[in-house]
Order: sequence, then structure tokens, then C-alpha cells
Amino acid sequence: MNAERAIQCLSEIGCDPIRIGQVAELVKAGRLTEAKQRLRSLRCGLMEELHGCQRRVDQLDWLIRETERANTGRNAGAARQR
Repeated sequence: MNAERAIQCLSEIGCDPIRIGQVAELVKAGRLTEAKQRLRSLRCGLMEELHGCQRRVDQLDWLIRETERANTGRNAGAARQR
């Protein structure tokens, strides 16, 4: 693994400079097992963010369905009154 490529990839995904430097130093020192552990930790954090976003999207979907359901019920009641 090339340290410069690792820096580029981590920068592109928005990783903070401190962590980028840590991983780059581990790669340069040939401590690839430790570098892989840091990368896995970063991945884990991103997955937690992803799951958090998914939970928020699920809540919004539920609210949308509830709004549609309430609106459909109201429209049906208005049609009966005519």
C-alpha cells in the first residue's frame, strides 16, 4: 500500500487530517496491520453514521405515510358529505 494513495483516498472521503496522518505514518512505517485496524475503525464509524441516517429516513417515511393516510381519510370524509 502506498501512503500517498492512502492519504488521497482518506482525504476524498472527508477523513480528518489527524487520522489521515496516523494511517499514513503507519503505512510508511510498514505497520500495515495497525493501519488496517485504523481503517476498519474508520469504516465502522461510517457504518454507524449510515445506519443513523437510515433510521432518520425511516422515520421520515413513516411520517409521510401517516400524513398521506390522514389526508386520504379526510378527503374520503369530505366526499361523503357532498
